[in-house]
Amino acid sequence: MKSNQSGAKFSLVVVSVIVLGVSAWFNQANASEQPVQDIEVSQS
Repeated sequence: MKSNQSGAKFSLVVVSVIVLGVSAWFNQANASEQPVQDIEVSQS
Protein backbone atom coordinates (compact mmCIF):
# COMPACT_ATOMS: atom_id res chain seq x y z
CA MET A 1 0.00 0.00 0.00
CA LYS A 2 2.84 2.39 0.77
CA SER A 3 4.34 2.17 -2.72
CA ASN A 4 0.88 2.52 -4.23
CA GLN A 5 0.14 5.68 -2.22
CA SER A 6 3.49 7.27 -3.04
CA GLY A 7 2.94 6.43 -6.72
CA ALA A 8 -0.46 8.10 -6.68
CA LYS A 9 1.00 11.13 -4.92
CA PHE A 10 3.80 11.33 -7.50
CA SER A 11 1.26 11.12 -10.33
CA LEU A 12 -0.77 13.88 -8.71
CA VAL A 13 2.30 16.11 -8.48
CA VAL A 14 3.20 15.46 -12.13
CA VAL A 15 -0.34 16.20 -13.28
CA SER A 16 -0.47 19.36 -11.16
CA VAL A 17 2.81 20.64 -12.61
CA ILE A 18 1.61 19.96 -16.16
CA VAL A 19 -1.73 21.66 -15.53
CA LEU A 20 -0.03 24.70 -13.97
CA GLY A 21 2.42 24.90 -16.86
CA VAL A 22 -0.29 24.61 -19.50
CA SER A 23 -2.58 27.11 -17.74
CA ALA A 24 0.30 29.58 -17.34
CA TRP A 25 1.17 29.24 -21.03
CA PHE A 26 -2.51 29.53 -21.96
CA ASN A 27 -2.94 32.66 -19.84
CA GLN A 28 0.21 34.15 -21.38
CA ALA A 29 -1.03 33.38 -24.89
CA ASN A 30 -4.41 34.97 -24.13
CA ALA A 31 -3.09 37.83 -22.00
CA SER A 32 -5.04 40.37 -24.07
CA GLU A 33 -8.32 38.51 -23.54
CA GLN A 34 -10.37 38.15 -20.36
CA PRO A 35 -8.72 36.01 -17.64
CA VAL A 36 -9.93 32.43 -17.36
CA GLN A 37 -11.45 31.81 -13.93
CA ASP A 38 -12.74 28.30 -14.67
CA ILE A 39 -9.31 26.90 -13.77
CA GLU A 40 -9.48 28.28 -10.22
CA VAL A 41 -13.02 26.95 -9.77
CA SER A 42 -12.14 23.45 -11.00
CA GLN A 43 -9.08 23.24 -8.73
CA SER A 44 -11.07 24.05 -5.57
